Amino acid sequence: MIILGLLLLVLAVIFGADLVWQNHFNIAQVKVFGFDLGLGNSAALFIVGAIVGAAIMLGITLLIAGLGRKGSRAVHERERHAEHDRVREENERLRANLAERETSPRQNVVTRQEREPVSRPGVVREERDVSDRPGAVRDDASD
Repeated sequence: MIILGLLLLVLAVIFGADLVWQNHFNIAQVKVFGFDLGLGNSAALFIVGAIVGAAIMLGITLLIAGLGRKGSRAVHERERHAEHDRVREENERLRANLAERETSPRQNVVTRQEREPVSRPGVVREERDVSDRPGAVRDDASD
C-alpha cells in the first residue's frame, strides 16, 4: 500500500508539474509530455487539474494508511514477542520447580490411611448398632 501510494503521488506530481510547465502561457493547446490533450477551454483544464489534485490526495492517503498499518503491525509483533518471552520464562521456572520437587526427598507425606478422620464443627459421630440389620452377624450367643 505504501509503494502504491508513493507511486501514485510521484506520477500525479510529475503529470501536474509538466501540465503547468508546458502550458503556463498558452491554454489554447494543452500539452503534456509533448502530446496534445485536445482541451480547448479553461474549464476542461481546470477539471484536469482537479483530477491531478485528487490523484495527489489519494496517493498521500494511501501512503499514510500504509505507514499506519505497518506501525500497528510492528507494535503487535513486539507485544507478541514480549508475551512469548514471558511464557517461555514461566515455563522454565515451572520446569525448574518441578525438577526440584522430583529430586528432593519426600518428607512429611501422610498417606490416606495415616490421616485421622476430620471432624466438622457441630457434627457428632454416633456409634450405630448394626446388629439389627438383616444378615448381620451377632457376636453374642445369648439369643
